[in-house]
Amino acid sequence: MSIKERAMAAIENLPDDSEVDVILREIAYIAGIEEAREEMARGEGLNSSEAKARLRKLVAE
Repeated sequence: MSIKERAMAAIENLPDDSEVDVILREIAYIAGIEEAREEMARGEGLNSSEAKARLRKLVAE
């Protein structure tokens, strides 16, 4: 499924009276997931263990 198709499906699943900001957040969420997938494919992202370790460190500071 293309990014456009995923965005359209997400919008279709929203209530008909959804505000523009809700629609934009949904699209931004999909874009963020796609960006993360591309980073992981390039070996640039963090796996869940690394992300948790960084988060723990940030919270502890």
